[in-house]
Amino acid sequence: MAMNSRIGKLITRFFRPSEAETTYLHKGEIMVVFLIAYFIAISLWLLVNMSKEYSFTISVPLTVTEYSEDMAFVTDPPSSARVGISGEGWNLLSLYRNPPEIAIPYSEGELNVSDLVQRHIGSHTDISILNVEPSRISLMMEPKETLRVPVQPELDVQLKPQFEIVGRIRVSPDSVTVVGARSVIDTLQSVSTQPLRLRNVQSPVEQTVGLVTPGGLTLRETEEVTLSFQVTEFTEGEIRINLEARNVPDGREVRFNPTVVTIRYHVPIDQFSEAQEMVPYNAYVEYADIRRDTTGFVVPRIEAATGDLDLRLHAIQPRRVSYFQVVPD
Repeated sequence: MAMNSRIGKLITRFFRPSEAETTYLHKGEIMVVFLIAYFIAISLWLLVNMSKEYSFTISVPLTVTEYSEDMAFVTDPPSSARVGISGEGWNLLSLYRNPPEIAIPYSEGELNVSDLVQRHIGSHTDISILNVEPSRISLMMEPKETLRVPVQPELDVQLKPQFEIVGRIRVSPDSVTVVGARSVIDTLQSVSTQPLRLRNVQSPVEQTVGLVTPGGLTLRETEEVTLSFQVTEFTEGEIRINLEARNVPDGREVRFNPTVVTIRYHVPIDQFSEAQEMVPYNAYVEYADIRRDTTGFVVPRIEAATGDLDLRLHAIQPRRVSYFQVVPD
């Protein structure tokens, strides 16, 4: 009997749930009850509140139809209209989630958008139209034409100190075909890219950017181009050169004070040695500038002495020089 009692106690202890298990099941039951109550509360709130009257604004898509493909709009019609509506919450919710697309048959001149919206939305049960913006639109079309125009890059590039762009900025393709109404095409000079904003640039750049489609026109073939340019590190060079007068009439002589100007320039590092072995700039004054002057001072002109180097003029000292003409005996 003692043996049977011990076995019974062991079985009871094995199958009895622990205190932690009892607590866990209790919390789970509470969570289920809470979720059911929350769902019932939300349902009751919706039943009560969505039966009330509300008003708000929705965006209704507009599409112009029934026009010739050989024609183009002078000004793009609006793609949507803002419509103020009021009515029972359930009806408004359905309309807000799925606003109807309104087709506008093309007719040149002014069209009443409010009437079209009223026919499409006002027919819904218990829905009132409060306002429509725009309430009227004007449609005008002209024969469609095409034109090839250059692409104008829009750059906002900040280079790392001592770095500069070398060579030209390449655009590929460098021109695009636009399609649109004749009067719009005739005024178009170029198509711009989206602004390319880069900071602390110190290496070659090659990026694809989108094009800005001019109003009333469409782009053919492509809507983006590739912009690329080379960037290299520059250093500063300095040279002192004699100032000369040019195109002085025979029998006249002009002298300057000072007779030497100092020129500071920037040059790519890999071209610095070559620039130091030559006189990269000429400094001169045109005699015509002297004839026009009334102050006794003129501004020297600076020109690069070679086209083989990528020179960037930085500063000249002095910026103005005095002069006098030598009177012949």
